[in-house]
Amino acid sequence: MKALIVDDEKHVRDAIRLLVDWKAAGISEVHEARDGLEATELIGKLQPEIVFTDMMMPGMDGSTLLAWAARHHPGSKIIVISGHDDFQFVRNAVKFGGVDYILKPIDPEQLGNAITKAIDAWHAEEREREHRRAVHIELNQLKPVYLEQYFSSVLSEPGIQGSWPTSVLRELRLEGPVPRVRAAVASLTLSAPAMRDKFPGDQDLMFFALTNICNEILLARGAGYAFRYWGKEQELVLLFWGEGAEATALLADIQGAIRQTMKSSFVFGLGQPAAFPSEAQASYRQARLALLRRNVLKSDGGGGHVVTDDEGSKRGGTLLSFHEHEEQLRFAVQSGNPEQLQRALGAWFATIEGGGYLSFEGLLAWREHFDRTKAIWLGDGGESTARTVGSNGGNRAAHSAAAFGGGGEVKGGMEAMGGDVATGKEQPSETYRQLPLNDAGGFDYEAWKLAVTEEMTRISERLASADKEKGVIHEIALFLEQHASEDITLQDVASRFYLSREYISRKFKQEMGENVSDYIAGIRMKRAKELLGNANLKIAQIAEQVGFQDEKYFSKVFKKWTDCTPKDYRKHHYGGGGGGGSSDGK
Repeated sequence: MKALIVDDEKHVRDAIRLLVDWKAAGISEVHEARDGLEATELIGKLQPEIVFTDMMMPGMDGSTLLAWAARHHPGSKIIVISGHDDFQFVRNAVKFGGVDYILKPIDPEQLGNAITKAIDAWHAEEREREHRRAVHIELNQLKPVYLEQYFSSVLSEPGIQGSWPTSVLRELRLEGPVPRVRAAVASLTLSAPAMRDKFPGDQDLMFFALTNICNEILLARGAGYAFRYWGKEQELVLLFWGEGAEATALLADIQGAIRQTMKSSFVFGLGQPAAFPSEAQASYRQARLALLRRNVLKSDGGGGHVVTDDEGSKRGGTLLSFHEHEEQLRFAVQSGNPEQLQRALGAWFATIEGGGYLSFEGLLAWREHFDRTKAIWLGDGGESTARTVGSNGGNRAAHSAAAFGGGGEVKGGMEAMGGDVATGKEQPSETYRQLPLNDAGGFDYEAWKLAVTEEMTRISERLASADKEKGVIHEIALFLEQHASEDITLQDVASRFYLSREYISRKFKQEMGENVSDYIAGIRMKRAKELLGNANLKIAQIAEQVGFQDEKYFSKVFKKWTDCTPKDYRKHHYGGGGGGGSSDGK
């Protein structure tokens, strides 16, 4: 805290300095002025919390100084120290906020009490000022949130909102309701990797920066408002007031400001003018569709531009001609022949390029269709997507593989805008796919083709591997059938076929529907049933021939499998005990 002593008599100023324990009072600076005029200059410069002033001074007296301070620096607490017990002086001191009126000669205790009173008053007012500042800051922070919530609700549920709220009109500096608006949309997930790199892990800060850039232009020109759409957390929506005839020019200015500030850019989808609030959602959907349906084969170099849903509306959705090539691709994948697969993919890519049109909407629709097709090819419900990418292709291969839905994180990939583009409804997050973007933010078609080729190759390799595994399992099954009567273990099988016991156990169960021990037991029981038809063989002999050294154990296992003893089975199926049983009558 700072204090200022104002008196034309130096010995009075010195006395005040000596009588006050400044350190205990929390005052670190003490300044002096010889009259009211000098005091006004110091008060304006230093803004002291505590001021001591005489009333009778040359030039500007104490009453005039009190009046000036009340107007120009009301935060200062003033203590009057005067040699005149004058009613008018006291009245002026009270009128202009003086804390106390002390008569000369100065009483130290009275001065100490006055200082305590002044400091307490200043702290009380400072707490109130802090509270008002905090409320003001909080209100300023809530204003954008309130506006975002209002406009987001208009786009999500237009029937809920009626006419423009007065508070919204006031915040947007609008004289009255705007009957029509025109929407534009930019997607953070379709932005250049460099844009997201500037705000790692803090998309809220990114949107704050972007909306500030947009609104600095829009609000200054009274042309519209930009906000983060709560229904689509990755979307920046701009609403242009009226017919939005200047929307394209305004977006160009906004793109320029974004490039200058953030060294990156966005592509904006632009809808048609619509009634507000009832039809605003329609304009937003048009803008969103324009963004999704833009032809990504026409590179914009990442410089940013505006698209409307013209070409996309004429073409509509597409599965990238996949249906026409699906059978050839399936044959190529199942053949396990890399050259055949390359030819089939090459023909498909040529068809896409010959059409001259490729959109994000088409890519998303194709990805969903391909996942279902892949599940049929693999016969496993589509649960198998390779987790690794070969070293060939370097970073780009890794980029494209993850961008195509494979494993790994992709710097600059995109989480698709997702959802039903016609209705704007969100789909579950598992339907979102990443698509490769280049450093400028444009679609990387070559990386996408590489990713498709790599995934198709992995599927082909998996099918070939599955066929090979199936062949090995059947070889193992044949070996077990031929050696079922021997005392053979899973380790014996693993050693013979150079495979781990765990692998054989798992794959055998998958392929044959039962584990190895049950398979061996089944073969033995089948052979035992056949041997029981030979009346000349004793039960003990049959047990030994099918691999059991203990007749009683054989009988126990046989009964478990057939629900009857070997003797009963023989009697029931072959008409009699015959052949001389063992000593226990079997």
